[in-house]
Formats: sequence, structure tokens, C-alpha cells
Amino acid sequence: MKQTLKFFALVALFAGAGMSQNALAICNAEGPYPVQQCATLAGGASWFAAKPADAGAVSASWWVLGMGNKLVADPTVGLDATANDGDGLLDVPLPGVFIGNDSGNLSVGVANGQPAGGLDLVDAAIGTGNAVGSAGGLCFSFAANWGLPYLDGCADSNRTYYYLGAGGNLSDNFLNVYWGSAPGPTVSDQRLLDPPMGALLTESNNKYFAVAFFSSTPRHGDSQAFNDSGYDMGEIVNGDPNPSSPSLNNIVPWQSIPQPDVSAAIDLNGDRILALSWPSIRIVRDNSSRPNLSTTLPDPIALRWALGVSSTGVNLTGVGVLEQPELASYAVERKPIVGTDCDANAPWVPAGPLIVPSPVLAGGSPLATSVTVPPDTCVRLTTRLGRVPFQAFRTTPVSNATRNQNRFDGQAGNLGDLGYQVSSSAKKIGGPLVGDKAVLRSATFNQKNLVVTFETLGEMAVQSFQVVAKDRRGGTTVVATVDCAQCSSGIGSDYRVEVPGTALRSAKSVYVVVQPSGTASNEIEISQATQRPETPGRGKVNR
Repeated sequence: MKQTLKFFALVALFAGAGMSQNALAICNAEGPYPVQQCATLAGGASWFAAKPADAGAVSASWWVLGMGNKLVADPTVGLDATANDGDGLLDVPLPGVFIGNDSGNLSVGVANGQPAGGLDLVDAAIGTGNAVGSAGGLCFSFAANWGLPYLDGCADSNRTYYYLGAGGNLSDNFLNVYWGSAPGPTVSDQRLLDPPMGALLTESNNKYFAVAFFSSTPRHGDSQAFNDSGYDMGEIVNGDPNPSSPSLNNIVPWQSIPQPDVSAAIDLNGDRILALSWPSIRIVRDNSSRPNLSTTLPDPIALRWALGVSSTGVNLTGVGVLEQPELASYAVERKPIVGTDCDANAPWVPAGPLIVPSPVLAGGSPLATSVTVPPDTCVRLTTRLGRVPFQAFRTTPVSNATRNQNRFDGQAGNLGDLGYQVSSSAKKIGGPLVGDKAVLRSATFNQKNLVVTFETLGEMAVQSFQVVAKDRRGGTTVVATVDCAQCSSGIGSDYRVEVPGTALRSAKSVYVVVQPSGTASNEIEISQATQRPETPGRGKVNR
């Protein structure tokens, strides 16, 4: 009965709005296009695996591939009367704002006064009603959909090209239906226009992430499939095995953020030539294919059916995950070192060209590149998710024609996906001023030993390091020796050494000496508030 009612409701909606070429894709007025995961339609609930033990608080976002912008949210927080019409741009006076079609200001937990808890990511055991294998897992509940307030844009994407004021609107109040201009027995792919989604989970310790890509619920070429079930994460085929349904592999795993291995050489100008390698991420997806052959046909409105182009300029021919030209890319970024740390006030900027591997590259497959950076530079690897922008948004349009170019690029997905990314920890590449020098970071006791951590910013002629303890009279004792990790590569490294507490009975402070140069690090006093180990038979060490 519910399905019958929804059928008539959708037909009425189509008759009242969808047949009109001026209908706007505002998802709080249609859909609402649920994101099915806890209780998926594929017969076996999907969820995000339990996060690693050392992960922090979880955040979530989702977006329409090719039309996502996490960097800019709707300035009216989703309540404006001239809402985004499914092309990623607000209907505002020139020049317009590209806010994307994404989760906008929604977040995990209660946000913006929404009692449903923003994106409504819930405990998987509760959400699925099945505790088998889901302990600690999370999934999007039945309340997660594209009709929520505070979302930016809509999953029902507008693919019309506005040219000098002419054009219509192909937001049809359905996701990827198999008919042409109206429901009927004739199968057509002309309305396969709505792109797949990406869903990204990150955690506050910046060590792990979880991501999945999936298209709209399959209609299997049925021109009578009116029911709009949104997106079904149960269709994921290459995730982790589902313990509740062994034939399925729709559990979305957590992955380590790729950390680059760096080697370096010093060129004649003193710059550092870096060779970097890292493992590719695991692309978790459904195997959806939604080809739209109309993309190759002439149209009275130029490029009306265009689904966009890849980063290499190849035209897209469909809106399934398998038709997407890229799902992940990698950027080496840099900023200067000030003193002994990365400059907190400087932005990260590209250190070399973007690396765009094949979307079918197996997770863990090695990737590599080389870049040249100035001395005293921090570098990191950023993994970007989604479509690579083919065209940048024009921030200062000077004519209607320029504004329409922005709108076309938004509708075609050419502005790409912005801000869905995770970044590695920073690697410090030292120069002559900071090379062959150790920076002592901490000296704290555990149960038995003093744990000393230090780093170098650039090792060019290093053999080893000596940890030196200093007593109140100024006497010094070498309490540990550590071999170099980089030695002569020109880049730095992190070190951790444990010094037996019995060697520190009269020590007041410690520092590190680089050998063979004899350069000493900063000195750290052993804190009086730090609990030291007790010496057998003598009670606590005299401090």
C-alpha cells in the first residue's frame, strides 16, 4: 500500500512539476532521495566498519561527484527562497556562488538545531537491528536524505546549458529514469543525468578515513520503475565482507591516510630534489554503469546533454561510478619552515603537478613522483577525492556570456569536487641553517624509563646521535646512542629512545648531540612533576 501511494504521489509530482522544463531541483521540494545504508534495499545492510582504536571523533560529509564543494557553504544556510537548482550554483545576482551539491552545513550529531542529528550517522548495531559483526560500526539511518534542511543543492542535477538567456531546465524530479520526455513503455537513456555520490568519514586524530562511491538505486532499464529510492550503499561490491550476509562485500573499511616515503638529493642550487612514493588508496564502490548515449548526439541547445569532461579532456558518456574518469588524485604540497616548525600562517601550495591514477588502480598499488623544493620546507601528501576540476570557477564575470560559462561548467561537472581530502603528516626538509641539527621535543618518564623524542630537519653528514644527561653541577653523561635514519639524504627524521631510569639518578636535564659535528640540541629539564621510577631499596630518587 505504501509503495502504491508513493507511486501516485510521484506521478502527481511529475505531472505538476516534472513535465515543466522550468521545474527547479530543490531537494526540500522533491525527492527526498534517501541515502540507504542501515536498512539497504539490496537485502543486506551496509555500514562503515568500526574505527581503529587510536582514531578520534568521527566527522562525515557526502557530495554529488563532479558537483561537490566542501570549501563553500550556502551563506543562507539552506533556507533561501532562490535555492540551488541542482547545478551547484546559487540563483543569486552576478557572479553567483558555486556552493556545490553536498552535505553543506550538516554534520554528525545534533547540528544547526536539527534533532535528527545532522547527517544522522548512527550505531550500526542499532540502525541495522543486527549486532552480528557491526559492533562499533556506523551507518546512515533512514532519516539521511537529500531533502534535509541545511544541505547545499540537490542530487537531482540540472544538466541544462543556459546560453545568453536561452535554455530550459532538465531537473525532472526523478533520479536516472529510463524514459524520454514522459513516463511510458519506451525505454530511453536521455534522463540518465544524475551523477553518483561520494561519502567520506574522517576522524579528529588525522590518521584514518573511510570513503565509498555509489550511484542511484538501479532501475535495471525498466521504463516503469517510478519509485525513487535514492542511493543504495548495499550495492557496494568491493568493500569488506558482510558478516550478516557472507555473499556481500558492502562494509566500508577505514584506511590509513597515505604517508609518503621521501628520499632526497641536493642539486647545484641548494634546492632539494625529492623522490616520493606512497600506496594508493582503496577505491570502495559499487560497479554501477549508467551510460547515456545521447551525449554523442546533436542537440538544439549546444552541449545540452554534456556530462562533463575528465581532467585530460575526455568526454564522459554516463553517470555510473564506472563512467567516472577519476575517483582519487594526489597532490604534493609545501610550505616554509619558520624556526624549527612548519609556518602556521602560510598556506599549503602545490609543490608539483597533480597525480591522477587510473580509477581502477588497486588499493595499495605503489605511486611515485618527484618534486623540487627550496631548503627549509615542509612537504605533505594530500589525497583528493572525486572529480578533478577541468575548469576553475570564474570569480569576476564581466558579461552574461561569462556567467553562463560558469553555469555550464557547474552543470557539466567541470568545476569538479573541491575540499574532500585527507592529508599526511608534514615532512620537514631542512637546509643549511637547520641541517645536521637535532630538535629535542620531549623527555617524559614511563614506568621504568625516560622516553626522549627528537627530530632532525635535514641530515647531510650525520652518523649518530648521543642523548646526554646533565646533573646540577654541570656534569654530563652520555646515556644513549642512536644511529642516524637519513644520514646524508638532506631530509629529516623523527626519533624516539628510552633511557633506563637507573642511569638518570642525579640528572637534571637532557639534550642531544649530533655526531660527528658535535652540534647540540636545545635542552629540556626533567620535570619535577613527572613521576620517576623508584630505585629498589632507596625509595624514590632524590630530585
